[in-house]
Amino acid sequence: MKIRFIISLATLALIAFSVHAHSVWIEDTKNGKLIVRFGELGDELEKSPGYLDELSQPIAWTEGKTNSVQLLKVKKKSDNFALSGVKASQAVFVQTDFSVLSAPGKPGRWPIFYARWYVAGSGAAKPMLTFDLVPTGALGEIKVYFHNKPLPDAKVTVTTPDGKDTDLTSDADGIVHFTADKPGLYLAVSVHQRDALPGYSRGVPYDLISHDTALTWRQP
Repeated sequence: MKIRFIISLATLALIAFSVHAHSVWIEDTKNGKLIVRFGELGDELEKSPGYLDELSQPIAWTEGKTNSVQLLKVKKKSDNFALSGVKASQAVFVQTDFSVLSAPGKPGRWPIFYARWYVAGSGAAKPMLTFDLVPTGALGEIKVYFHNKPLPDAKVTVTTPDGKDTDLTSDADGIVHFTADKPGLYLAVSVHQRDALPGYSRGVPYDLISHDTALTWRQP
């Protein structure tokens, strides 16, 4: 029984570490559609059956006319969530969450994930997510927002099309600068933003809400 308990603790720790390192992002396909991924870009993707099933069904939307929001249909596939009614030539936003992570002696944490798909060359964007990486319209420049306010000292990792990671820190205005001189898919990720707001998710108590966000775009 003691051995089984130790194994259970180890499993919980492994799950917590795995999810902590993972991101949710939007990616385009060869036929111009958009899908939602969970895992790490360039590495093994989470699948169903598996940890992909622990994510809630993503809520996805695009901007409609006169500042309205148009919800999109989402369908779970074996290794992604497919978005219908939208093309890669449109800006898209996603929010989803994972099961509460907990371990003995540590506060329960409810992870919420946000993702933004940006159309390269479409100019300055505006905040649309609780935790958001917002393109300023200048090539290689992103402004970090948390609760609709610019966030200084935020850690942002940018993955370029050649698979290289660059770790950045936002300045006093919440801005990060990087080089975006290669064509292909770019991914920017920021994590670790937390709110000490106890509550319940799917009937499970938590002490903290953690926020992770990702921005993707394809540079021509």
